[in-house]
Amino acid sequence: MTIDPDILRRLPAFASLSVRDRRSVAAAASLRTLLADERAFTQGEPVNEIFLVLSGRIKLVRSGWGREAVVLRIVHPGELFDLGRGMRGHRHGTTASALQDVTLAVWPAPRWQRLVQDMPAVALCLVQILEHGLTDAQDRFVEIASLDVSRRIGHSVLRLIDQAGREEAGGVRIDFPITRQDLAGLTGTTLHNVSRILTRWERQGVIASGRRTLMVRDIPALMRLANGTEAGPAA
Repeated sequence: MTIDPDILRRLPAFASLSVRDRRSVAAAASLRTLLADERAFTQGEPVNEIFLVLSGRIKLVRSGWGREAVVLRIVHPGELFDLGRGMRGHRHGTTASALQDVTLAVWPAPRWQRLVQDMPAVALCLVQILEHGLTDAQDRFVEIASLDVSRRIGHSVLRLIDQAGREEAGGVRIDFPITRQDLAGLTGTTLHNVSRILTRWERQGVIASGRRTLMVRDIPALMRLANGTEAGPAA
């Protein structure tokens, strides 16, 4: 089953393509559905395909030196992932798991490489995507190197709200399942630290959380906590 070329028109990597080129890119892809917690690939496997998230979210996890895995990235709808390795024919450096039911557009790696070679506009957009990803990774590295755990968690939650926040009566909810272990993996800390800090924030009325849910009730208070300018919510 192929994808609709009109879907590509709304995505940055393909927006500048002609109608004919978008049809060629769409025709080269197939649709794939993953259930929650199902894997698209596992760290160490050969790279045979390139993926674009059409709906749902993917978690990219890399095994660390210890027992705890590091969450390198949450991939949102409209985003491609594992591009650099796919273009070089390497092995996957991460494990990609569905955080919820996911629909993917999938290109075989050889066909994708031919498309990039034949369409300079796609190659330019991919360079920009990789550059953006590198900048994001650098920002997270600076946070981990320079901020205490509480502020790192605050910045991470604010980013997730910005990327996938859904307004509700009680605040803004992260619109996909996320666990405290996921937050620990995103911020380079332990489950114990995340649980301790989120419990404190819940008592202060800043957030509300469940087993796989997280809502921010007071965004200004969370911003102050993340920036280290206040120890609690607004009066």
